[in-house]
Amino acid sequence: MKSILAILVLLICGCGASQQFVAIPQNVDMEKAPKQSVDMTAERFRFTPEVVHVRQGTLVSLKIKAIEGTHGFRLGAFGIDETIEGNETKTVQFYASKPGEYGFQCSHFCGIGHLGMTGKVVVE
Repeated sequence: MKSILAILVLLICGCGASQQFVAIPQNVDMEKAPKQSVDMTAERFRFTPEVVHVRQGTLVSLKIKAIEGTHGFRLGAFGIDETIEGNETKTVQFYASKPGEYGFQCSHFCGIGHLGMTGKVVVE
């Protein structure tokens, strides 16, 4: 019974990396920083695009539209976790300070394929 409860908690809450960065550090000049914007959709059971390439040193805006129901977007390395209602678009921002690959996933249980609803941000 405990293992079933643990699985349900993971399904509902989602899994995620612990926060490594502040989404936008205080020393970043948001007016002068180079900017990059990416349009994304969240639908059963995928993000499009699943892989987002951004340049290091860029203030990134992900404009995420939920279609086919409510979804979540968790980019754990940057402490971002947003719920996006169906047909709503939310913009999340972060400063891509260090190169690497940072996973994201749906953080709102959206059905049987929820656990496969993942992707990554690649900072180059």
